Parts: sequence; C-alpha cells; structure tokens
Amino acid sequence: MCAYIINLTMVVIKMEIEHNALACGKFIEETIDFDFYRALFEPVRGKILVYIASNGKKSINEIAENFTQDRSVISRHLDLMCRYGIVSKTKINRFVFYEVNSTFILDKFEGTTENLKRLMEKTKCK
Repeated sequence: MCAYIINLTMVVIKMEIEHNALACGKFIEETIDFDFYRALFEPVRGKILVYIASNGKKSINEIAENFTQDRSVISRHLDLMCRYGIVSKTKINRFVFYEVNSTFILDKFEGTTENLKRLMEKTKCK
C-alpha cells in the first residue's frame, strides 16, 4: 500500500510539473510578441535600425547607400519594420523618411519584462 501511495504521489507531482510547464509555455506565447522580436533582431534590420538611430530621420536612398543590399531589399526590410512599429515613415513630397520609433520599442521591452516577471512570480519556472 505504501508503494502504491508513493507511486500515486509521484504521478501527481509529475502531472503538476507538466501542467506547470504547459502553463508557462502558453503564458509566454500569449504575452511575448515573437514576431516583433524576430523583425527587430534580424541582422540586416538590426543594422538598419542602428543606422537610423545614429543618424536620425533618413530617406530610403540615404539608408540604402550605406548597405550592400539592393535598395528594394532595404525597402522591404523597412516596410516590415514599419508593420511591427519599429520605425515610422513620413512622406514629404516624393520622398519617404524613416525614423526609429524608440518609445514603442522601449514600451515593448518593458511590457515583455513585466510579463516575464509576472510569470516568474506566478509559476515555478525559475
């Protein structure tokens, strides 16, 4: 009987651990914008971001002339970065200017940090 209780206890503990791991995974998937971070940390986009952050608002031509990729490739990167709020664009006459949306990026980092802190407090994912 004692062995049965120990085995049953081990099964319950294992189920609790597995449930906790699933809950942690689900919470992370629901609260972290992985698409945003993939867009932000792709190497070329990271370099574009650093360039714009260092040099201020720039046109596509000004940005593209500092990279080896074609202007069309840089344009696609910038469009994706706009879609995820990493940069914003302003059209003036025929020119489109891009600038870093630093407030949005920092808010996203802070939100992610707060969500991870809550996760660590709520669960045993430490």
